[in-house]
This record gives sequence, C-alpha cells and structure tokens, in this order.
Amino acid sequence: MLSVIVAVASDGAIGRAGTLPWHLPEDLKHFRRLTKGHTMLMGLNTFISLPKVLPGRKHIVIADDPSYCFDHPDVIVKHELIPALLEAKAAQEEIFIIGGGSIYRQAMPYADKLYLTRIDTVIPDADTFFPEVSEEDWQAVKEGDPLTDPETGWSFRYVDYIRRPGECSQEPEKL
Repeated sequence: MLSVIVAVASDGAIGRAGTLPWHLPEDLKHFRRLTKGHTMLMGLNTFISLPKVLPGRKHIVIADDPSYCFDHPDVIVKHELIPALLEAKAAQEEIFIIGGGSIYRQAMPYADKLYLTRIDTVIPDADTFFPEVSEEDWQAVKEGDPLTDPETGWSFRYVDYIRRPGECSQEPEKL
C-alpha cells in the first residue's frame, strides 16, 4: 500500500526555500510514530534535507542524477519514479511517500491513503505546494481534534483519507 504523509498549510504550502516553513514538534513525533519500521520514498532534495538517515526506516531516494549514489544499508537510490514505485509496491507493506512537491504530484495517482496534518496558517513566501485533495477521489476516514502549537499558536489537526471505493489507484506496472 502506498501512503502519502505530509503537513500542509491552509494555502496548500508545504515548503519554502528547500525546508519546511514550520517547526511543529508534535507533528514530527506523529511522523515518527507512523513511519517507524516502514519504507519511505522521497526525492533527493527531501533526503538531503533530513538531519540524517532516519533510524528504523528504509529510504528509497529518487535522484534524477544517474551518478548519484549513497552508501548506507537503509538507503536505496533509484533514478526514476516508476522503478521506485515498483520497488515500493513489491515490499508488500505500507510505504510512505514523504516528499517533496514533485514526488507528491507524480505519486498521488498511485497512492491508496493520505495522512495529512492540516495547519491553520498561510505561508506567503512558500514555493512548494501540495496537490489539491479532491473529495471525489478521497474520503476522510479519521479526523483528530485541533491541537495548538505552544510556540507559534498555530492550530493543526490530523486527517487521514483513503481513496474512495471505485477510485482505484493506478498500478505503475501498467504504464
């Protein structure tokens, strides 16, 4: 199963100058709880932005540069999205797509589940945005109570979606 996990501002913003435009410790804990013990699929910029190889998780990194490699037992480098999705689907487990913007846009048609953190703020200088979540394709199945970050005062909540029945995700092997 391919799942997308992302924190999104009210205006759809997810990034600014190659970084997250916020620091929400509770959301980082939520991300850790969900992804621990699973495989994460990401673009190279997202991988580079991580503080380190995250423990307890396999990383599939999509790098356009065919010469890019990374020597670590928990990191697999792929140079195209479709082979990376095939690798993820073959794992027979829940795989988390963790960004960035281009990877989200390309992978959304194949995703089965979305884990969204909806942040009640607007990021005026954002340069990376998440695709719109269409209610025709996605059904909210779990919505948490609003939480408030004590440092910023921003309100946020967790919302989980599944692809609506009859709206099958695409199979990458059929492309």
